[in-house]
Amino acid sequence: AAHPPNTGEYPDSFWRSLVHLNRFRGFLALLFLLAPLYGQTSLPLGEKAGWFMLAGAVYGLLALFFGQALKRRHPPYERQVDLQVAADVALLTSVMGLAGGNASGIGLLLIIPMAAAGLQPQPRRALFLAALGTLAVLLEQSLQSLVWQGDGGGYLRAGLLALGFFTVSTLSHILAKGALSSARLAGEKAAEAQSLARINDRVIQELQEGVLVIDAQGRILQHNGRAEALLGCTLHNRSHVGTCADNLARLWQQWQASGSNPDLPFTIAEGPRRLRARFSALDPGRDAGAMILLQDLTELEREAQNMKLASLGRLTANLAHEIRNPLAAIHQAASLLEEEPATPTMSRLTRIIIDNARRLDRLVEDVLSVNRRDRAQKETVELADFLHDFVEQFAQTEQMPTGVIALTVAPGLRIVFDRLHLTQILWNLMRNAWRYCTRAQGSIRLHAVAAENAVWIEVFNDGAPIPPELRKHLFEPFYTTEVRGTGLGLYIARELAEANGGALSYVDQNEGALFRLSCAPAPAVAVAGAAPPQMQTVPS
Repeated sequence: AAHPPNTGEYPDSFWRSLVHLNRFRGFLALLFLLAPLYGQTSLPLGEKAGWFMLAGAVYGLLALFFGQALKRRHPPYERQVDLQVAADVALLTSVMGLAGGNASGIGLLLIIPMAAAGLQPQPRRALFLAALGTLAVLLEQSLQSLVWQGDGGGYLRAGLLALGFFTVSTLSHILAKGALSSARLAGEKAAEAQSLARINDRVIQELQEGVLVIDAQGRILQHNGRAEALLGCTLHNRSHVGTCADNLARLWQQWQASGSNPDLPFTIAEGPRRLRARFSALDPGRDAGAMILLQDLTELEREAQNMKLASLGRLTANLAHEIRNPLAAIHQAASLLEEEPATPTMSRLTRIIIDNARRLDRLVEDVLSVNRRDRAQKETVELADFLHDFVEQFAQTEQMPTGVIALTVAPGLRIVFDRLHLTQILWNLMRNAWRYCTRAQGSIRLHAVAAENAVWIEVFNDGAPIPPELRKHLFEPFYTTEVRGTGLGLYIARELAEANGGALSYVDQNEGALFRLSCAPAPAVAVAGAAPPQMQTVPS
């Protein structure tokens, strides 16, 4: 089956012209059917009346057929013009011959189809249809003169009528060609406008600022998703701007009255966000509405704080490097003084110098560790061996009694982590656990277990749970409740965990304190015939 062609290249006005021509055709068909009954005085047909009515009936059927084709817009536009004009030429010249020839004036009706012929986009087709009408008129005149022995209006009138065909067809084609060019240009401009509208809408949706476009009554004409997120509600077109944010509606009214943007931020009831609104008039008089830009000052302030902390971190690291050299000299000098014979007061003062020098050295080391998170050298770590060696080393260094630490780890657990970073994280967690535990047998539990898409290393101590008001400050830098603490231990531990693709968190529970280090597991290595791993407990 044939598929309908793409009719988009011809504007609707061209198709409407053919619809009007077909209506005119239907009117002529009705007129030809009734003319033998009521027009015998002005149009004497005699015995030809029946043929005249038959021609009108055929013309009416053609009008119905062409009407259905125009609704479907199939066949294509050019073919429909050819068929309709050819049918008009054939039927109207036949009716003209029945009515007595060109002298009856019916030939003038062919001017209308010739105007439709000019709607053809190719000039050759328009001239061909005009030539077809000319041949039909001249053939009818020849039949009148040679066969029917009548005048029929003469060849002069037929020639003038044919000249009119070409004139009307040419003028119509020139006008149609200009209209078609204008329609195509308008279509291209419309497509460009639609493309620009889509691009503008995409740009607006991708903006980090919220965008609201409102009319003079405060009704929303356009908005982006960021505006909904900042205001914390769903926006609808034509809804009032005050539906979600009363404070924003009041600021808009103040801007309408004064024309100046507000300096102070505003808040919304749904959350703690501090927003800033900037109004821009859609016209110079602020009568057509405004475009509102919403900025989240909370995020801007957070970004500024992060930049400040980053700069401060670099400055602190540089200062720490400069401090280490004189600090080492102070520590060495105090150690030499300690070896010399001295009074008890001198020994006590020397010990104070050495203790504080060590404390400063540890603080400098913690500060420098903050800047080492980006230097992670990841490798595959066998947790069973690593944790066993770590526990022995830690217990020996801290001079812990045997059995205080209970290590539980499944053999075969492997993670991807920097060994030095892992040691530093666990050393910090275990030191805190040793400080706050009851120091009884099994007071500290170090547990390693495989979780979903991760490996958990948990450090538990049986001391008092961390109070809720302190938990939110656990991982903040320089926050500590200890007089001699630096407040950087947990902060550095979390930074190093994140540098290795892991996470460090505090697990809330009723008894004791539990910290969980989540690590990325190493790819599994299949071993044929290997038995499933068993948990093992190693007291230390």
